[in-house]
Amino acid sequence: MRLDRRNLELGIGKLCDSACRFCGNGTVPEAERAWVPRAALLAEIERAAAAGYRSLSFLGGEILRYPHALDAVAAARRQGFERVALCTNGRRFADEAVLEAFLAAGVTRVTLSIHSHQEAVEDHLTGRPGAFAQKLAAVDHLVRAAGQGRLPDGFALNGCIHGLNCEQLAEMATFFHRRGVGEIRFNLLRPEHLALRDTDLVPRLARCVPGMVELMWRNERALRMSITFGDVPLCAWPDAVLGNARLVGRYLGELRDLDTSVTVFRRPGEAADADRFLWRERRATRLKGHAPACAECDARDVCEGPWLRYLELYGVGELHPLRRPVGDGASAPPPPAPGGRADG
Repeated sequence: MRLDRRNLELGIGKLCDSACRFCGNGTVPEAERAWVPRAALLAEIERAAAAGYRSLSFLGGEILRYPHALDAVAAARRQGFERVALCTNGRRFADEAVLEAFLAAGVTRVTLSIHSHQEAVEDHLTGRPGAFAQKLAAVDHLVRAAGQGRLPDGFALNGCIHGLNCEQLAEMATFFHRRGVGEIRFNLLRPEHLALRDTDLVPRLARCVPGMVELMWRNERALRMSITFGDVPLCAWPDAVLGNARLVGRYLGELRDLDTSVTVFRRPGEAADADRFLWRERRATRLKGHAPACAECDARDVCEGPWLRYLELYGVGELHPLRRPVGDGASAPPPPAPGGRADG
């Protein structure tokens, strides 16, 4: 990262060309589905620049479908933003000319959302046959651009951990590593939309963690990628991870994420109706929760707990207080992988 840790995520509206089964945008009011008008978006970019922000991420909806996306990127660069990132499903980047246009406008980083290394699973989750093939083509184009130094702030995949991949995370990372990807962020799926009460899609923590630890082990031994995990309550991790300062610092995403503010327009186009908030604070106060036992936890100040709707689904029985600070142990070797081997 070439600048300070403050980042603004700017919403461009909720419209998208995918229909992901777990997307919270699937249930937003119709009034929030319109694109944010160009003037309102440019004014927010100017406001953020004046406030001293130099890192800006666009999110939606789908930024590559936003009719003023190239204008917005170019405006951000003119306003002095050094880091301009797109969070996208990537499908339009299957056309390399589209990627070239965004690179020319000034994009410095792209994160592409993909949730499986298997075509049938990805197309099922996104509700769009052919999405996986489009994303793979986009990945290849983005890997090449990053290798040429044209994405100075990097290219990363952003995947959800769900019931159809939680035992295959190491295989998924290995698959994309072989295509040249060097960075992946895995977030525990937030139960929303069609996944709200789907226990097949929203597995228990106890089922997810072994796959995450296996990926951690394989990464340490072979892949050497930049991999982080998000939205996992700290007490879900085994002591061998929590007590290892190096593993905590390298893999536990919330402990190293940018300090991100968010602006979304609840009624697009009405600047007075802009909702501005800190993403970490919004997660902690409205979207996540704790068990009564968490009050006694030594990590209470840094652990956000699980998603509230996860607690509605499974209760608080998996949560327990930690009795020492996270990462206070030596940088020991990583914990053994389930099965004792990895072939990545």
